[in-house]
Amino acid sequence: MIGRILLTLAALAFSGFVFLVLIGLWGRYEQETEAPQAGFFSDQHARAAAAAEREVGQMQLAPQQGPKLVGTGAVGSTNQGMSVALSADGNTAIMGGPGPNNADRDRSPFVGPVGAAWVFTRSGGIWTQQGNKLVGTTKEYGGGLWSQGASVALSGDGNTAIVGGPSDNRTTGAAWVFTRSSGGWIQQGNKLVGTGASASEPPLPLGQGMSVALSADGNTAIVGGWRAEAAWVFTRSGGVWTQQGKKLVGAGAVGSARQGMSVALSADGNTAIVGGWSDNSKTGAAWVFTRKGGVWIQQGNKLVGVGAVGGARQGMSVALSADGNTAIVGGPGDNPWDQSVPFGLGAAGAAWVFTRSGGVWTQQGNKLVGVGAVGSARQGMSVALSADGNTAVVGGWSDNSRAGTAWVFSRSGGVWTQQGNKLIEGSAAPSVALSADGSIVMVGGSNYNWGAGAAWVFTRSEGRLDYQGPPTPSTSRND
Repeated sequence: MIGRILLTLAALAFSGFVFLVLIGLWGRYEQETEAPQAGFFSDQHARAAAAAEREVGQMQLAPQQGPKLVGTGAVGSTNQGMSVALSADGNTAIMGGPGPNNADRDRSPFVGPVGAAWVFTRSGGIWTQQGNKLVGTTKEYGGGLWSQGASVALSGDGNTAIVGGPSDNRTTGAAWVFTRSSGGWIQQGNKLVGTGASASEPPLPLGQGMSVALSADGNTAIVGGWRAEAAWVFTRSGGVWTQQGKKLVGAGAVGSARQGMSVALSADGNTAIVGGWSDNSKTGAAWVFTRKGGVWIQQGNKLVGVGAVGGARQGMSVALSADGNTAIVGGPGDNPWDQSVPFGLGAAGAAWVFTRSGGVWTQQGNKLVGVGAVGSARQGMSVALSADGNTAVVGGWSDNSRAGTAWVFSRSGGVWTQQGNKLIEGSAAPSVALSADGSIVMVGGSNYNWGAGAAWVFTRSEGRLDYQGPPTPSTSRND
């Protein structure tokens, strides 16, 4: 009898231990998923250390074009690669490095921002840094969130760049526009800061510049604000930028949607998509707006992909095809009980594609989930589309213990399939970009080398399904 009692107590003790372990894992999972803006990229050094140990072996998964891109003139851990963008022909690239979260907190207006952006150009397969890093002028104090470089975008010809900095002016945030002439870059006008919709609300909502996008001609810009629940459109005429209409706020939001976390524009700038990852208890959604005669209106209901599991956080990333008729929406929180992760506590992530016909949006096929993921990949943290909308790239920032990677998908006859194997692990891969023809992929890795960050470029030869580098690896130069 005593033996049975002791055996029962031992079993209970073991069960309690397992329960406590599960509680600890769940707590860790909750911490990782509760605040994507603050948590997805915190603890930079720990992640980079793990990534550095894997680097030698993992860098061979898919050869890139030349070595990684790292901008010169950086000070400390700038997290280059937090954001990336490509020109239409893929010969100009921009990479944002905002520094660690809260790096600008309490920054004096007499001291420049921590973050910046770097531009690179390609000739003969060789990438060269073009000019000095881009840092927008500001006379305000810094704040929390990320510094300049949290988001970047390029016009089709690569001659206009926009850089978002949500920490500016005590987290009011802003965006800066730069133009290129004869290989030199200069800031165009003052920083862009959107105003409120009416006099009854705060005129300067928080976190502007968390996301940015440009039309192909560079004359229309959209700026998303993290806590502002909105996005602003600006237009350029004669080199002067002005806000166009009121801020864009999607109807049908449930709770705090965090609209403006991601934005994208069609080539002509007449279609915009705005992501809100926290809508409806973190299910997430995206809203489409169209412009006619300088007036913006919402098109249809918010987009929410079917087949999501749990709080997918759809709208963490968005992208549009050139004609605006194809949209992709990333949801890195999808399937939080992915069984490939120990104890099933980790998000696989996914992306959803939508198409427009006659002004009506419908989901195209099932959600996209890349094969070959290792652990909690959180696919959909970043997305990009080719100009024709037939090629998509989806970044998974935490694949393989947060080494990060990206998957490429192609569309034929309305059916999407994965194209080749996943690309190189990019030390977080929080950002991806595509050239207009879909033949060039850029993957940012903000945690690489203890948070210094970098970016990798892949090219696809004609007739090939996978992305490769040149037969003889070229070298990059930083001038």
